[in-house]
Amino acid sequence: MGLPGPGLWLKRLWVLLEVAVHVAVGKLLLTLFPDRVKKNILAMGDKTGMTRNPNFSHDNWIPTFFSTQYFWFVLKVRWQRLEDTAELGGLAPNCPVVHLSGQRCNIWDFMQGNRPLVLNFGSCTPSFMFKFDQFKRLTEDFSSVADFLIIYIEEAHASG
Repeated sequence: MGLPGPGLWLKRLWVLLEVAVHVAVGKLLLTLFPDRVKKNILAMGDKTGMTRNPNFSHDNWIPTFFSTQYFWFVLKVRWQRLEDTAELGGLAPNCPVVHLSGQRCNIWDFMQGNRPLVLNFGSCTPSFMFKFDQFKRLTEDFSSVADFLIIYIEEAHASG
């Protein structure tokens, strides 16, 4: 692979500055106007269906926004996205994944012949878990023509 080129380093520096400003401003607003920020975050949750989940507790989730852990997670994801390459109608990148058994493999290892492989990326967030039954029904309805794979990603708002 080698070292990233100078263009990538500049992009990473720009993303670092963007994320740092985003988190600093968010933390400041959360400190100065906690009720307003909570209202905006809950409004976003309404759009995704997250707040309709009976197991959702905003008191456990909202404080993780704009934390140090949040900063490092968002920065890592944004940096990874700089190197993502996928073309409309083309093959998905053959990213490494870890099987439930602990075995390391790649996404393409799950492809079977010419059958489409439907990828569902998510983590145990309230919105993902709330819609999990819908995905399960989708797999049952279309398992005769396609294969399905859930790729568990790192928690965006882990507590701690």
